[in-house]
Amino acid sequence: MVLPTGSEDVKYERHPLLSPEGFLQLLAALFFSAYFFFWAGQLWFIYTLVRLGVLTQARGLLVSLMYIASIIVWKPQNRRGWPFEWFLYSPFVDLVLGYYSATCVREGPPLDPKGKYLFAMSPHGIFGVCRAFSGGSQWRTLFPGITARWGSFGGAFFIPGVREFSLCCGCIDASRPVLEKAAKRGENLTLIPGGIKEMLLTDGSSTTTKLVLQDRKGFVKLAVKYGLQLVPGFCFGEKWVHDIVLLPSWLRTILYRFRLAGTLLRGRWWTFLGKVERIDGSPIALGYVRGQPIPVRQA
Repeated sequence: MVLPTGSEDVKYERHPLLSPEGFLQLLAALFFSAYFFFWAGQLWFIYTLVRLGVLTQARGLLVSLMYIASIIVWKPQNRRGWPFEWFLYSPFVDLVLGYYSATCVREGPPLDPKGKYLFAMSPHGIFGVCRAFSGGSQWRTLFPGITARWGSFGGAFFIPGVREFSLCCGCIDASRPVLEKAAKRGENLTLIPGGIKEMLLTDGSSTTTKLVLQDRKGFVKLAVKYGLQLVPGFCFGEKWVHDIVLLPSWLRTILYRFRLAGTLLRGRWWTFLGKVERIDGSPIALGYVRGQPIPVRQA
């Protein structure tokens, strides 16, 4: 394939597991894949402080209740979110991308830092490992002078641990009013339009990747309304990183009403950690290609 003039790529190397670099890559990928369980770590931390006598049981309970109250009352995801550049573009994300032996490609010349963009990522995958391609040093190399906030599922901000991790990654609520406010402020946005429907179509045993785009026009309307150039992106290999585990259909139906997928996933060593080899033993290496921006005529 011949890339357009001005294209650029960044490649990451997966180091052997027993090497210092490989071990750090493994830890980073494990951390990235386990953030849905951070709430357990928070409980363990408070329990440890109580056991050590740093906190009494009453104070430990009070701290827990105050934290839960802060989730309900304090909602930065509905406003400007948190400062995120320090984490999203940090070496931590480079380690995650290294674990997946990732290659990142930008088609065409660098984007104008003064422009306004909406980065649309596909496919969602079972876990959405492709989200790592929105950060690290590769982003600073391929998109110098540009930052972008994530639009994330609103329910995630009510899950302890997931909330803080999402905010540190630059996430805000993906509802239309919140995204419109961010666009009005001149912020660039990143979305995975396919969402839960696309997640459920992930099939690692098939050579066909199914996308959900035909009925997803909201992100395009947002781009047209606020003059955001659309930057399409596609992740190759995402579907092989995890195996999907479907919950019973009746339970999926109930969960879907709350915008929950109703799925679990299985990765390396029967954990959430992404696999690095397919069943036939061939290595899995993720590749992400961002196309040239599609200009829009502001409505």
